[in-house]
Amino acid sequence: MDFNILMYFVFGMVAIAGGLVLLFAKHPIKGAMGLLVSMLALAGLYAILQAHSIAVFQVIIYAGAIMVLIIYFLMLLDIKSEDYLKSYAKLVWTGGPILLLLAIFFIYKLYTVFKGQPGALSDMSTVVDPMTVPESFGGIKEFSTALLTKYMFAFEFVSTLLFAAIVAVISIVQLDWRGRKND
Repeated sequence: MDFNILMYFVFGMVAIAGGLVLLFAKHPIKGAMGLLVSMLALAGLYAILQAHSIAVFQVIIYAGAIMVLIIYFLMLLDIKSEDYLKSYAKLVWTGGPILLLLAIFFIYKLYTVFKGQPGALSDMSTVVDPMTVPESFGGIKEFSTALLTKYMFAFEFVSTLLFAAIVAVISIVQLDWRGRKND
């Protein structure tokens, strides 16, 4: 097996494990660390796929800035009690079977792909002809042009949404965990 394929599967499993830690962590900081592991594993996947610009953006923007923002929110909430878990305990019984069904569906789809195509793993390691991939593939110029023209509204909308989330967290923090005003 090619080393790139092996690392692709390793990074994929690490991303899934980080996602599971995020879902099942008892404490929000541990969940945030699971999210960080998933983001770093996704950066590794992008790097293997030769999308180095996106891998760098994944580390700088998501694993860096967004995770700092999430940790900042969690620190502002200052969760001292385990009572917050009781209100979400019912969601585990609802989301668990749904997650299990999605996992079974995913495994079934993988099985049908590998069953229907002999040598499906070896096809992934074939070298792409450089003539079919544009010279500018994975470059920063094309990414920047698309971001600042075609996706400008979505980019600004997300930044406004993050600002609204900051304002919401600050207003929530003014109440303690029982809903009383902090003095």
